[in-house]
Amino acid sequence: MRKPIRSTLEELISENKKELMSDPAAISKIEKKLDERKAKEVYVEELEDYKEKEMKYAK
Repeated sequence: MRKPIRSTLEELISENKKELMSDPAAISKIEKKLDERKAKEVYVEELEDYKEKEMKYAK
């Protein structure tokens, strides 16, 4: 029996990139997730800023 051929991490990454680049639906899905994550980050930052301002006025 032969040993299975192992791929290096770099080979696996490049393979995944090639697959993603040929699949516009997957790219769209990833972009949507990134947009949602960024929107949440911005919302949390704004909320924290608002709370800090409230704390200053409460004193």
